[in-house]
Amino acid sequence: MIKTDIAIVGGGITGLWLHSLLKARGYQALLFEKSRLGSGQTLASQGMIHGGLKYNLDGVTGSASETISSMPDIWRACLSGESDVDLSDVGCVAWQYHIFSDGRFGNKLSAFLGSRALRGGPRMLSRRELPPPFNNDEFKGVVYEIPDLVLDTPSLIQTLAKTDRNDLIEAKASPIPQEGPGINSLILEDGTKIKAKYFIFAAGIGNEELIAESNISVATQRRGLHQVLVKGTLPFLNGHAVSLRSKDKPRFTVTSYRMNSKTIWYLGGDLAETGVERGSKDQIDFTKQELNQFLPSIDIETCEITTLRIERAEPRDRNKLRPDRPSCVRDGNVIVCWPIKLTLVPLLAEKVLAQITLSSPNSGASDTSMLKKAQVGAYPWDNLL
Repeated sequence: MIKTDIAIVGGGITGLWLHSLLKARGYQALLFEKSRLGSGQTLASQGMIHGGLKYNLDGVTGSASETISSMPDIWRACLSGESDVDLSDVGCVAWQYHIFSDGRFGNKLSAFLGSRALRGGPRMLSRRELPPPFNNDEFKGVVYEIPDLVLDTPSLIQTLAKTDRNDLIEAKASPIPQEGPGINSLILEDGTKIKAKYFIFAAGIGNEELIAESNISVATQRRGLHQVLVKGTLPFLNGHAVSLRSKDKPRFTVTSYRMNSKTIWYLGGDLAETGVERGSKDQIDFTKQELNQFLPSIDIETCEITTLRIERAEPRDRNKLRPDRPSCVRDGNVIVCWPIKLTLVPLLAEKVLAQITLSSPNSGASDTSMLKKAQVGAYPWDNLL
């Protein structure tokens, strides 16, 4: 039997962040991941740390944007090493990105982003400042520079995994239920039992199975994405494409990565959300139409294109919509959590810690040397392109 203050199930960004924060606060914590660290939703995310501006494209400030507005400053403090969660070794793909329009949305975008409420943030680029692929006569829209971040997610996972690597165990951990709230313990596939004062389920889609096995009454839902990968001789581009049709979300979101001498564009946003209803060929054709509308100078026919389906797990919304806030549900000694978005992980972590009341943390470390240590995963498209 292994004893610890807190046992975390799930080795994505939420589990690793909580592990690092708990250790910094003096708790003994172990993390269990059945596959590779970050191999679920984290490494499949676009790595954008934003303040919710993209949720205000219809000019209405909603609860989602209000919740998320302070997140970039919190992440910057972590990236500067000025927080309990030290991310000073994390690489950034970009320290700012762009919101760009097609020719019909320019005036509305300028009026919105130039409003008094947003001063000090977005900056409109003049024609001579436009970077590729906007610096040509074919591009008819406007471009704003947004002072938000795009993180290198493998670097993020690697940095968080440095916190006591011996605590990060590669093993499938299953709950042993008990009468009443919470669970009795966890059991690993080799029969090792894990006793803890608190158990945190931070396994994304894996939370569904953990909840069912624990006999905890928490309803969940899944929302799919059909992301697109474009590989070619492309300019480095990170940002949101918006138009009159965008309403409260971008038509598509793009982040860029280097692969040998080529650039990969990773496309999400509304394109990926509506794309769950399209097959791969139709999704590729739709992507070409979108890119031709916004970025007509790009010769998309010379690029290699493929798609990637992703499942997102979260607490159930009665209308099956995207929840606005991170979720943290406690049942006895079990805390089930979902960040909803990468950006909101710090907020979720503080909500989780507020649920933990231990009069005497640090019960002493058990020997985990006999258990296999978890390794960091890779981008999900490494074997697709």
